[in-house]
Amino acid sequence: MSKKTNFYQRLGISEGATPDEIKRAYHRAAHRTHPDVNVKPGATELFLDIKEAYEVLIDPEGRTNYNRKNQQKKRAAHPVRINTQYSRSAIQYSHEQQVIYAIVDMDILPDPEHDQDPATAINIALVLDTSTSMKGARLNTVKATAIELVRQLRKQDSISIITFNDRANVVIEAGTHANINKAEMQIRSLHPDGGTEIFKGLDAGFEEVQRYYHPSHSNHIILITDGHTYGDEAACKSLADKAAKTGIGLSSLGIGGKWNDELLDDLATRTGGNCLYIRKPKNIRPFLSQKLRNLSQAYAKNIRFSFQTGQEITLRYAFRLEPDIGMLHTKSPLQLGSIARDQRHRILFEFIVDPIPTEIKQVLLIDGEFGFDIPSKSYSSFRIPITMTLSTQAESLSEN
Repeated sequence: MSKKTNFYQRLGISEGATPDEIKRAYHRAAHRTHPDVNVKPGATELFLDIKEAYEVLIDPEGRTNYNRKNQQKKRAAHPVRINTQYSRSAIQYSHEQQVIYAIVDMDILPDPEHDQDPATAINIALVLDTSTSMKGARLNTVKATAIELVRQLRKQDSISIITFNDRANVVIEAGTHANINKAEMQIRSLHPDGGTEIFKGLDAGFEEVQRYYHPSHSNHIILITDGHTYGDEAACKSLADKAAKTGIGLSSLGIGGKWNDELLDDLATRTGGNCLYIRKPKNIRPFLSQKLRNLSQAYAKNIRFSFQTGQEITLRYAFRLEPDIGMLHTKSPLQLGSIARDQRHRILFEFIVDPIPTEIKQVLLIDGEFGFDIPSKSYSSFRIPITMTLSTQAESLSEN
């Protein structure tokens, strides 16, 4: 039976066990199964299995190689593939800090059984800044784009439209909106007025998305603004955290040159959404159309990366390169949003490695797992472990 278990199970320990815990577990198991004290049939084979597990796990290099092979076997049963590339093949022994970069790719694997799955239903709240600074071409373009989005919605989709200045107003309540003409009239009647208080708009948008929320839908808030909010930044961040826990994403469009890029970047990062700078109003329409397509094609959802860095390792920087460019937090978990079948998540990590003593043979950069949900597989949830390690080497001297 032990042949069917992994080495950790043979010793009765967790995959995070320390060397001392491995030794103690081996001594206990060996005492029970050693042929000198256990004469039952199969005891010798069981003892050899336990000895094999111990010899591999007690050796740092052997354990690292075993973990890597074990992870590859686990990944083979999952609907995605994860690959890692490093800026160096090894870490040099050094008395100074070093910088290591890693790129992690997450790709959807072909799945003929689910290739014909219906498009994902969309449940979005469009939160529009209608403060005085939005007057003219900006608001006119936003209104025309909103009307176009309403026309593109399918019968299973839900949309709500919220405007905000120094107060929030639900212009169109969440729903499928069969009466397109009425919705268009309400959008055309929007006019600019007042100041900018983003939290009030986001809060109303969050409430509307919750009304039609379903885990199989793409639940998302899209914020469009051209200004700064004052005094409610902490409330906005708290709301973004709440949305992320609920499975609701938040993306932002900043128009012109006076919007609060730092805040909007932070809000999007907390939920797995993205933030984009729009210099000209005419560029609003293609962005929203692309966002709508991405949400309707979402396959894997609520993607997050939970992790711990190794000792003497600092994750200084994390950046999503694909499908949407954007900064990520450096604290666990990283929220990554959703991904369509034909898309890839590509993440760039920057690690700071403290000085490495010569007795260290392997350096653990990060140990974690990708978690995600796939609604088309009966709302199945998946966890894929990933461990980033590099071996060490003496510094090579270049020849002149």
